[in-house]
Amino acid sequence: MANFLVALYSKATFGNIILAFGAYLISRAVYQIVYYRFFHSLSKFPGPFWASVTRLWIAYHNIKEDEPYVEHELHKKYGPIIRITPTLLLVSSAPALPTIYHRQADKTKHYISGSFGETESVFNMQSWKTHAQFRKLIAGPYSFSSIKKMEPLIDMRIEDWTDKLNNFAKTGETFDFSAWAVYMAYDIISEIGFGAPFGFIEKGEDVGGLIKGFHDGLPAFGLMCRLHPFTSWIKSTFMNKYLVASPEQESGIGSLMRFRDGLLNQRMKDMEKGTTGDRIDLLQTMLDARDDNGKALDVEYVKAEVLLVLLAGADTTGTAFQAMIHYITANEDVYEKLMEELDSATRAGHLSTYPQYAEVLEHCPYYTACVKETMRLCPSAPNIFPRMSPKGGYEIDGRFIPGEVEVTCNPWLVHRDAKVYGEDAMEFKPERWLDAENAKVFDKYSMVFGYGARSCLGRDIALMELYKAPLQFFRKFRLELQPQEGKDATFVIKGGVGYWKDMWMQISKRAAPV
Repeated sequence: MANFLVALYSKATFGNIILAFGAYLISRAVYQIVYYRFFHSLSKFPGPFWASVTRLWIAYHNIKEDEPYVEHELHKKYGPIIRITPTLLLVSSAPALPTIYHRQADKTKHYISGSFGETESVFNMQSWKTHAQFRKLIAGPYSFSSIKKMEPLIDMRIEDWTDKLNNFAKTGETFDFSAWAVYMAYDIISEIGFGAPFGFIEKGEDVGGLIKGFHDGLPAFGLMCRLHPFTSWIKSTFMNKYLVASPEQESGIGSLMRFRDGLLNQRMKDMEKGTTGDRIDLLQTMLDARDDNGKALDVEYVKAEVLLVLLAGADTTGTAFQAMIHYITANEDVYEKLMEELDSATRAGHLSTYPQYAEVLEHCPYYTACVKETMRLCPSAPNIFPRMSPKGGYEIDGRFIPGEVEVTCNPWLVHRDAKVYGEDAMEFKPERWLDAENAKVFDKYSMVFGYGARSCLGRDIALMELYKAPLQFFRKFRLELQPQEGKDATFVIKGGVGYWKDMWMQISKRAAPV
């Protein structure tokens, strides 16, 4: 034995060690390919070869910003269930949503990327039980009854916004509407969330670089989510401090964290001085919340929730507003029907100077159909949202899905399910929502705000904005798109989050209908 070890040591040259390590890597790669391709429980499901053996396939298409488009073509080729990573199935069938996103479905480690910080927000929590516990503590101010009380504040911000746009109408100056849609959304969410607008509208700029910071952080977010469990492993190494976002970093998310910490520190100082003025907003509710034992929420958790509001509370709503402009102006007949409805409702006295949520729902069915159709075709998060299948598995579209595997839908795909929306599912057609029975089905299978027990807490805030602000914009202004260098506005998807850019236009004041 000793002679063998001596002989082995004598062969351990640097070159031989490199060769041995290379052979090990090759053997591991071959093993992974053979196992995942032929012996894994998902091996019988169709999809691209490379997707079945490595997560690098989906990571590549996420970086390339064409993930949902490629997957849409794959569904045409293979059917409603495809394999897009070695352990993940993607389902495009809308009726599968209740099965996949049932109340007790746990999230996967896809969500634990660290790209938005170490501490989990309620969005990231894997366990459905933990999620339910924390959601109960912070859900109150997100309820419709709470948001309805804040409608006058939302009206004030919309008024500020239209007043600023009046300057563009007076001068005829060309401006980028894609930015101004998000400015409005940020000032509304900061009013509701933190007690005062951040000043995006007043300054007409990206305050604190929040928008840029969010967009800059998206590619890393998408990549790290799609590379788990590699992400979890590398976070256990010295690389953790570079991959997990922190306020000290000069990254986009780092700047958002510093902004967040400033807000939180100021509020806590106000609380110590007793100068909060009995303010009731999202931040104060989180700071005042107590668990069943009377214990306050951990400060790091509050920070995670505040960051989530800053990240997702405005940009996604702005995206829906941008998309409305795109689809409505691209369809002249839709625009004409819409303006006829709004002018008729105004002449009849059904809409206030600043239209109220209830008025819009009652008197503007075509407008609300335009909002819903926009969000159907252009969800702000055309992303994957994986869940673990239960131990016993389940059946989807006549196929048995094994237990304890990852299964996901993507709203961009399920909203194009021809079996639910018809053969014209790819078309922008608000009229489809005017049939009450069809609308019930569409609402049942809508994934705009997530699905089931984990649907977005900010849903009613977003709808309140979208049922009011775009309507007021169309009532007050005529618009003419002004493509720059012959290029129209473009929809980009970074890290699974979509937004429009370069939506340049000129506007003029509309006369009041008589």
